[in-house]
Amino acid sequence: MNVNVVLVGHVDHGKSTLIGRLLYDSASIKSERVEEIQKLVEEYKRRFEFAYFLDSFEDELKEERTIDTVSLMFMGKKNCYTITDVPGHKEFIKNMLTGASHADVAVLVVSVVEGVQEQTRRHLFLLRMLGIDNLFVAVNKMDAVAYSKERFETIRSQISEVLSAFGYDAEEVTFIPVSAMEGDNIYSSSEKMDWYDGQTLIEALDEVTLERETKPLRFVVQDVYELETEKVVVGRVESGVLRRGDEILFEPSGVRARIEGLRFFGREDDEATTGDCAGIVIEGTVRRGDVGGPLEDPPRAVRSFFGETVFLGDELRRGDILELRCGTAKVRCEVSDIKEKIDSETGEVLEENPESISEHDAATIEFATEPLVVERFVDIPELGRFVLVKDGRNIGAGVVLQTDLGV
Repeated sequence: MNVNVVLVGHVDHGKSTLIGRLLYDSASIKSERVEEIQKLVEEYKRRFEFAYFLDSFEDELKEERTIDTVSLMFMGKKNCYTITDVPGHKEFIKNMLTGASHADVAVLVVSVVEGVQEQTRRHLFLLRMLGIDNLFVAVNKMDAVAYSKERFETIRSQISEVLSAFGYDAEEVTFIPVSAMEGDNIYSSSEKMDWYDGQTLIEALDEVTLERETKPLRFVVQDVYELETEKVVVGRVESGVLRRGDEILFEPSGVRARIEGLRFFGREDDEATTGDCAGIVIEGTVRRGDVGGPLEDPPRAVRSFFGETVFLGDELRRGDILELRCGTAKVRCEVSDIKEKIDSETGEVLEENPESISEHDAATIEFATEPLVVERFVDIPELGRFVLVKDGRNIGAGVVLQTDLGV
């Protein structure tokens, strides 16, 4: 099973190092990459750190900070993971939003030395808003406090209070004391914390089960290839099951088509399940951004919807025109109304019917759009998350609360 994981947390709490350790311990890094990093480390006189596996740009190594999201794949002992590292810096929180927008599971990384910080609270609010309920807490840098059980319990209690404030059941959240630098309780159990008898991080992640197949089919079109003898539509099954011979409806195009064939890399099959990327052979003209579904429960194109959003630009007002992205669709949208302004660190309603919202405000907003398929987040999360773009920059993200506005 493929599981999408996002790591979040305050800057310098060790997210990139944690992912680097997972990649290294799971033998997911080519030896050439290790040699390349070792050369850079020697050149810039740095201590070797696992975080360097994720630093795609040489200037990031010089600055010793991550400036963009990085997605990689590695194998656990049971599951396959696509894991995203997102920055903890306040100015880069837009990348956290886009990085978390397709996550099934979140790992909150908190330094046992510093404890809960500003971005810890903000990231938890965003995860809750995006509906990511599968949450694990890695209390990192245990080596810096001599693997102290008392310090771990103090930070665990501190984090539990914040979790409860955002509606999480802290008793249901798994807390794992780790040292990403030394490899303690990441992929292998630590002998330095004999007081801890719980799971390693990879063991906890491997127990995640995703109940996706009960939802109706939603096939999101990524591209269309016109071959000599057939047309192949490439896309991803975001929910449900797609089978050869199925008749499905694509929206907003309104095309009804039968699946004549299913293509994967180097093979054919009769079925594609949730999370699969596949090529389907059909008659009819569809385009990137279309969503296919069964005739008995088809996707529905809307021209308006109501959502909860975190804004990252300077100011957003009623009537503003933006680009909205959901799935692979990109459409023009207008801010029809702003219902409530919300504190993005506490979740409290600050103002009703405001004229505008500012950077880092959250809000409930009504959008008018060109025709596109969105779903209520509670029904199909994969099509219930969206990103707002202005002048090529991501300026917000949110979840769909209601689609039947009658506009």
